[in-house]
Amino acid sequence: MREHGLLLPGPLVAAVSGGTDSCALLVLLHELSEETGALVHVAHFDHRTRPRTAAADAQFVADLAARYGVPLRVGRAEHRASSEDDARRERYAFLRRAAAEIGALAIATGHTRDDQAETVLLHLTRGSGIGGLGGLRPSRDGIVRPLLSLTRRDTAAVCAAAGIVPREDPTNGQLRFARNRIRHRVLPELARVNPQVVEAVARLADAAALSSGRLRERAERALLDALDGDALMLERFDPDPEVRGEALSLAWQRLTGRVLSASHRAELLKQTDRRDGSAAIDLPGGRALREYAVLTLMPATAVATTAEAQTLGPDVPVSWRGWTIAWADAATEWPLSLRLPAGFDRVLTVRARVPGDRMAGVMRTKVQDVFTDAKVPVRLRATHPLVVGDDGVVWVPGVAVADGSARPHGGADGPMLVARPPDDGPENIFWSPRVTRLASKAETRSEDPS
Repeated sequence: MREHGLLLPGPLVAAVSGGTDSCALLVLLHELSEETGALVHVAHFDHRTRPRTAAADAQFVADLAARYGVPLRVGRAEHRASSEDDARRERYAFLRRAAAEIGALAIATGHTRDDQAETVLLHLTRGSGIGGLGGLRPSRDGIVRPLLSLTRRDTAAVCAAAGIVPREDPTNGQLRFARNRIRHRVLPELARVNPQVVEAVARLADAAALSSGRLRERAERALLDALDGDALMLERFDPDPEVRGEALSLAWQRLTGRVLSASHRAELLKQTDRRDGSAAIDLPGGRALREYAVLTLMPATAVATTAEAQTLGPDVPVSWRGWTIAWADAATEWPLSLRLPAGFDRVLTVRARVPGDRMAGVMRTKVQDVFTDAKVPVRLRATHPLVVGDDGVVWVPGVAVADGSARPHGGADGPMLVARPPDDGPENIFWSPRVTRLASKAETRSEDPS
């Protein structure tokens, strides 16, 4: 702890499950609190994986917190996690909320030298790069690991000396979890080759971390140079593939909390060498979109969209994801408008696209093809509004008009639709001359731009 300066004066969240390592963490933090000035707050999280013992676990931790006179916060998952990674993300989200509430600068966990060895081997089996071989770090991204130089034997001795009988987690013995298979099967076999295997793997992690640290610094600079908003400008990206790969992994982990596998990293890296056309890659926790020399990383929350429809009423404009769409008598001060044929009386709604959408009229053009022909960026298509009638899409504001849906040249005026994009919308795309040519392909004739 002292070597790395992990404990600073002020509030500190200690993650305590009730197991041996976390109990030892609390004991040692309490003993050092006067020296360090750390104000320990215990945080306990129920993953809902042990319904029979969850209440007893929480009470045990509460009693322990009371024994040492420290505050306690308890959290509970809304749903049982479907994987180890999901459970870990939920736990850390709770811990970060707890830290924010008390103004803590760090969260302390009870990871030991044994956890380090398991983590490195787990990353190795998943094809991790040099960063993954660096394993757990004493301090990173607001997480401190004061016990990383101790073994589980050491933490058991700390608990015994303090008269604490830790809680036993039966899931730690279940071999369906990858980490448990490494703990109970792989490491014991490796120990037959080298009894000091845990220490040997930990030394490898330290060496890899040193090398990874230098690579990470270059990757950080590469991201700063290439980032433009939420996109990476590939023309400005570092030419070194190793640096680019590390930068992409770093960006993805920060964006989604997920670690890229070696195969996903290689697939993503391959796209940084291309400048032609566009491509989309599904990744754990989201997807990446490359359009010519621009790469956009999108978490699942940005990829997922809703197709909920809003009806275009006669008097109330529709506000939809920053767009405003309405009926109007004239197009004054509206950047986009569509004069419909006389007698047009269909009910129209505004929504996002859904698979299979087609333009109304005779041609029945796929909306997907309309977006492609107009070169609308892939990342914007799911959030671009469609004006839809009972027989298909009537209008894609700024992009296309269905054949037969615009007033014929010289025909009588029908009702008018008007639209305004978000203030930060890409107007250079949505009402460029290319849009007019696209509308003419659909054999529409209108005096008003789409």
